[in-house]
Amino acid sequence: DMVKIVMEAIQNEDFVKLYSRIEKYEEITDRMELEIANYLNQVSEGRLSSDSKTKIQNMLRQVDELESIGDCCYNLGRTLSRKRQYSQEDFTDEQKAHIQNMISLVEESLNEMVVVVANSEQQKTIPSKAYNLEHEINYFRSQLKNQNIQDVNNHLYSYQIGVFYTDLISQCEKLGDYVLNVIQATCGRQ
Repeated sequence: DMVKIVMEAIQNEDFVKLYSRIEKYEEITDRMELEIANYLNQVSEGRLSSDSKTKIQNMLRQVDELESIGDCCYNLGRTLSRKRQYSQEDFTDEQKAHIQNMISLVEESLNEMVVVVANSEQQKTIPSKAYNLEHEINYFRSQLKNQNIQDVNNHLYSYQIGVFYTDLISQCEKLGDYVLNVIQATCGRQ
C-alpha cells in the first residue's frame, strides 16, 4: 500500500494528505516489527528443536526486512517532501515515466514476494523470477543514473531535480533488495 501511496504522491495529488498516510504506515510497520520480534524472541526462549530455531531466525529476518521496506517507502516520501520544499521545478515527463517504470518493477517484485511468503511451507527454492526482477531493477537503476548525468550536463533539467530523481531511483532499488531478502529468508537462505 505504501508503494501505491508514493506513486500517487509523485503525481502531486493532495501531497500533504498522502505524505501523512506514508508517515502513519511507517509508524505502524515500526510497531509491528517490535511486537512480532518480541513475540518471536519469547517463543525462542522455550525448548525448541534446531529446525524450529532456524525457522524463528528466518522469521526475525523477514520481519526486519519487511520493516526496511516500510522505511524505504517513507524515504521515498521524504525525498518528495524535500523536492516540494526546495524546488519549484517538476520532474520532466520522461523522469516521471522512468519513476513509474521503476515503481512498477518494484510492485512486481513485491507481488512475487507475497506469493512466496503465502506459499512458504512449499517454497524451498527462490524462484528465478525473484532474481530476474532484482537484476532488472539494478540494471534499470544504473541506466537511469547514467542517463541523469547526461541530462543534467545537457541542461534538460537542473542538478537539484536530478538529485531528487536519483534519490527516488536509488530508494526503489534498495526496496527491491529488501524484497529479495524477504524471499531469501522465507526460503531459508542467507
